[in-house]
Amino acid sequence: MSLTALFVLCRFAHFASLMQIFGLSVFCSLLAPAGFSAMLLRKNQTLMMWSGAVAAVTSVGMLSIQAMLMGNGWSDGLNLNVWLLVLTTTFGEVWRWHLLLTAALMLVLLMDWLSVRNLLVFLCSLGLLLSQALIGHAAMHDGMLGLIHRLNHMVHLLSAAYWFGCLLPLLACMYYTRKPELRPFAIATLIRFSTWGHAAVALVILTGIVNTAIVLQRWPTELTSLYQCLLVIKILLVGIMAAVAVYNRYRLVPLMGKDSGHTERRFVLMTWIEWGLALLVLLLVSLFATLAPR
Repeated sequence: MSLTALFVLCRFAHFASLMQIFGLSVFCSLLAPAGFSAMLLRKNQTLMMWSGAVAAVTSVGMLSIQAMLMGNGWSDGLNLNVWLLVLTTTFGEVWRWHLLLTAALMLVLLMDWLSVRNLLVFLCSLGLLLSQALIGHAAMHDGMLGLIHRLNHMVHLLSAAYWFGCLLPLLACMYYTRKPELRPFAIATLIRFSTWGHAAVALVILTGIVNTAIVLQRWPTELTSLYQCLLVIKILLVGIMAAVAVYNRYRLVPLMGKDSGHTERRFVLMTWIEWGLALLVLLLVSLFATLAPR
């Protein structure tokens, strides 16, 4: 496997894990009513811990791979001198803080006795996602255009993280709709998710259009460009995801009171499909983020 391919996979795993942590913290702590929140967090504790572990390993992994790319290949993957050199680059200046925030996140995740643990997890994941808007294509411009691009990309990342990161806890929440004593709390959580989900999907699409306009300054119609081909595929996948989300909300949800068993199984299946499509989108983003836009 080439170093570039390894970096793409590492970046993909890092993005997915950070978005998962953000979505879990929002869904379980901010959307769920008091009392039910703690129950949801316990049910998703394993997913939260594994996501944190993946985020920590891949944050160090991305630094190591950058050292290999800047140095003499695989032999410099653990060379601390090359690591220090990488940390002086534009990427490294951001990644120093990124590594510190990742360490803080892991420490907080291990402190399950801490009363403000969930709030700190949310803040750490928020900071880690926002820092991603300070590197890569979002950092290609200076001045006012650069500021607009970074701010737009921050909104894009957070709205995408809400959409992707809330899908698995959504499935966990569906389990409690079958328990009469917890059904009102689960439904209230799902309603709040749906309300904010409309805004998240709209923001993903709107900020994605703005990002494309700033980076390419035209529509991605040049299909001889690998970057633009991948971008078009991403746009199509996001469109399918949006269609699945609309189908779930406006077709399946109203039917749940009539044929709850069959409809719920279909809803779960469609949500898994939506989650799989989101993973494909993240993989594509991780790939064309290493390419020069043209």
